[in-house]
Amino acid sequence: MEWIERYLQIELVLDLDSSKWQCPVPCPVKLNDIGEAEKLARDVREAWKLGLDPIPNMTELLEEKGLKVLTVPLPDRVSGFTCLVGRGEGQPDLPVIVVNDQFSLERRRLTLAHELAHRLIDTDCLSAKDEEKAANLFAGAFLMPREHLLNEVGKHRNALGYSEIVDLKHVYRVSGMALLMRLRQLDVISESTLIYAFKTIARGWRTQEPEELEKPAKRGQRERARRFERLSYRALAEGLISLNKATELLRLPVAEVEAGLKGPPTAHA
Repeated sequence: MEWIERYLQIELVLDLDSSKWQCPVPCPVKLNDIGEAEKLARDVREAWKLGLDPIPNMTELLEEKGLKVLTVPLPDRVSGFTCLVGRGEGQPDLPVIVVNDQFSLERRRLTLAHELAHRLIDTDCLSAKDEEKAANLFAGAFLMPREHLLNEVGKHRNALGYSEIVDLKHVYRVSGMALLMRLRQLDVISESTLIYAFKTIARGWRTQEPEELEKPAKRGQRERARRFERLSYRALAEGLISLNKATELLRLPVAEVEAGLKGPPTAHA
């Protein structure tokens, strides 16, 4: 809540619309069954004119579309969550997605897509368990569109190799396990092929991500939520807020904020 208050302050200074989030499809979407989440993912991609290509930065995409995204450390068992923050006085609620930056980038991207689904799906149309399954299906379909994936791997496969899977997970920037599950959803591989993969080349992938996009020591650094910081430096550069106010908003030391504004000493000179 405190972070949202600071976010709203800087948007007010810059005269930006804090409620520009508009559901890309008529919301809330009533699903008759879990499988309709596949079409919902296609509809959102079409509404946002994303085509079929892999999404390079999920965080930037959602922030660009008006969602407030916060990447912070959360308890170990929490991947992330979404909520609406009320502002009162007849103003629309703010949709917020919070993601655990202690998890791998692959998992954070899936979490963002999963929580996006929760912002779209009518919570009364499915049971809580089925809604989670629908959100998972949406996330896989949104990050790995059917047509693009089938073009890359073929419509039916009897076996998969380690290098191929790792290359594909880097193309779509998803976890190896999510990629295998998506291939099973599309009937590219059979249940027996999936089980065999988890017993052989994908053994241990449920707990240890193969060839992570981020090194563990730098986890949480890539695809961070940066819009709030960017807006703060914009207001500072334009002289709309003081240096002290910027440090208050950003929760950073004065020297670090100055360096963010002016660059390293050599650049300033």
